[in-house]
Amino acid sequence: MIVCGIIALFMTVSVPFMRNAIDGGKGMTRAIKDVQEACSHARATAILQQTTTELVIRPRDGTFEVTIAGNEAAQRTQMDSPDVAGNNWRMPERGAAKGGGGGGGSGFSAKLPDNVHIKGLGVNGEDWTDDPVARVRFRSNGTCDEMSIVLIDDHNEARNIWLEVVTGLPELESDESKFKAR
Repeated sequence: MIVCGIIALFMTVSVPFMRNAIDGGKGMTRAIKDVQEACSHARATAILQQTTTELVIRPRDGTFEVTIAGNEAAQRTQMDSPDVAGNNWRMPERGAAKGGGGGGGSGFSAKLPDNVHIKGLGVNGEDWTDDPVARVRFRSNGTCDEMSIVLIDDHNEARNIWLEVVTGLPELESDESKFKAR
C-alpha cells in the first residue's frame, strides 16, 4: 500500500510536467516563445555587436529571421564614389561573408506552428499584416521600432505580443480588450 501511495503521489506530480514538456513544442505556447525569443535575440545581437539588427517577419509564411541591417544607401554612395586611387568602390554582395565568415545574418530563424497564424501585425503605426515582409529594427542602445503582433490559433485563442520601444523587450497580453493597437 505504501509503495502504491508513493507511486500515485509521484504520478500526480510528474504528469502535469510531462504534459507541459510535450505540449510546449507545439501550438500557441511555442508560437509565443518563438516570437519572444526572436525579439530578444535581435535586441541582444544589436547590443553585443553594436550595430542595427532587423527582425524580418513574413506574415504570410509565419516566419521570423534576425539579420544585420545593411546601410544600402551608404553602400550605393560608396559604389559610385572613387577612392583615392580613382577606382570605384565595389558594393559587397548581399549576404557575402564579412570579416570572418559571419555573413549578413545572426543565425536565428523561427516558423510558427501550422495551427497558429498572424492575425495582425503593426510596425511603427502602420499595418503590415497583408505585406509580404515587415522589418523591425533594433538599435545598439537597446531601443527598437514599435511593433505589435496578434497571433491566433485554430481554437480562436488570441495573444498579443508587443515591443516596449524604450527597452526593446517583448511584452505579452492575453486579454483581447487590452491588446495594443497595431
